Amino acid sequence: MTPKNKIEVLIGGKIYTLVGKETQEYMQNLALYINKKMDQISNSEMSKRLDTNMISILTSLNVADELFKQIEVCEQLKQEIQEKEKEVQLYQDEMGELQQENIELKEVLQNAQLEALQYKLELQEYIETFEEKKEKEG
Repeated sequence: MTPKNKIEVLIGGKIYTLVGKETQEYMQNLALYINKKMDQISNSEMSKRLDTNMISILTSLNVADELFKQIEVCEQLKQEIQEKEKEVQLYQDEMGELQQENIELKEVLQNAQLEALQYKLELQEYIETFEEKKEKEG
């Protein structure tokens, strides 16, 4: 069981005690972030008429908006990754086919070279036979 960390933080001018599995530094950063967001709303022109509860709700809505937008970005990135993975698979399949074709073409080339060598040897034999006949006749 992971031990829980406990920390006191200042949010919106009030001290709160946070308890969680995360580090104290992490929880402090969360509190600072929320406090900063609340300050932004509190310092706006519209906030002169807002009480602390309303500022808290608007802060929550702003943070939720940021979260939802980031989730949407993550989903789009996941889709792009999946599409790229499919492309990579297609390219790998194509590469496999090309490698197989390359192997087959190398075999064809080797067979053609062997056949050419056989023809060359036959030609050499004909030349030697022709030269021998020529010497005998000559």
